[in-house]
Amino acid sequence: MARQTPIREEKAMAKRQSARAVEARQRARARTADRREREQRLEDLATGWYEAQGEIEEIESSAQEKIEKFTARVRAEAGQQVLKLRDRASEIVATMLANTGVRDVADRLGLPEAEVRQARAADKRQRGPAVTEPARPEPADHAVAIAPAHGGTMPEGSSA
Repeated sequence: MARQTPIREEKAMAKRQSARAVEARQRARARTADRREREQRLEDLATGWYEAQGEIEEIESSAQEKIEKFTARVRAEAGQQVLKLRDRASEIVATMLANTGVRDVADRLGLPEAEVRQARAADKRQRGPAVTEPARPEPADHAVAIAPAHGGTMPEGSSA
């Protein structure tokens, strides 16, 4: 075998080195491409997760608004029904009080007498003066004036 000249050997060696360098670059690029693909997949998954979280927050917020509106409507309806029933209960208490005394009504309903008295006072305020009460006569101009209880003076021209 003939020995190659040093220049030929250098060229052959350079070819082998460049072939190795090319192969190394190809491996590095393949590995880098795999990492880039993996990173892109992970980034896409993270984006999907953030989108899902945003939709969850929107749905929960919308649901909370609907719940609050529904709750307000139900409370308003219940309030109207309760108000009607309280009026009815007050009317019943007033009718009972027209037939018997506070103590008897309180005993029958299992309520404290003070509560029955409050109901009676509230009913009187709401209804105004009862028709059955006698009207109080207005004092006429020529009526005799009564001396003030506080010891003050009497109006001129009146006598005690």
